[in-house]
Amino acid sequence: MSVEVRLPDKISFLEKYALKKYVLKPNRIVVEVKPEVIYDLFSTMVKDLESGKLQFYVSTIVGTDLIKEGKIQLDYHIILLPEGIDIVVRTYLPRDSPRIKSIIDILPGALAGECETYDLLGIVFDGNIYLKRGFFVPPDVYGKNVFPLRKDSGV
Repeated sequence: MSVEVRLPDKISFLEKYALKKYVLKPNRIVVEVKPEVIYDLFSTMVKDLESGKLQFYVSTIVGTDLIKEGKIQLDYHIILLPEGIDIVVRTYLPRDSPRIKSIIDILPGALAGECETYDLLGIVFDGNIYLKRGFFVPPDVYGKNVFPLRKDSGV
């Protein structure tokens, strides 16, 4: 069960992007946003990081196939420092054409997460020139053009 939450002051700017926000478990706040605001949201965070107003890092990017709903859930896990609070910026992409703007030009540390999520789920991160199959998936799987974390992949 999720509980509605007030965002910590240092990330209160996320309110303008939030469709929904809730506590998923202790120290994990989920902020659901539209996919088209992801790049702007992270650009704002990076400006706050550079100005010293905010300390954070993207710890991981996780995709989940929601086959019955026809969409893919995409979660960016952000750790706020020094508090260690896990903020999950969550969005949903259409399963038949999962595309979103890459954030690696402003947060290079997101490279591995984007490449892994592309290789395993087929989410295209527009602007990421490093996307390729075989990052995690062996040739016998990607050679069949299968994304193994899709529930209908048969893997």
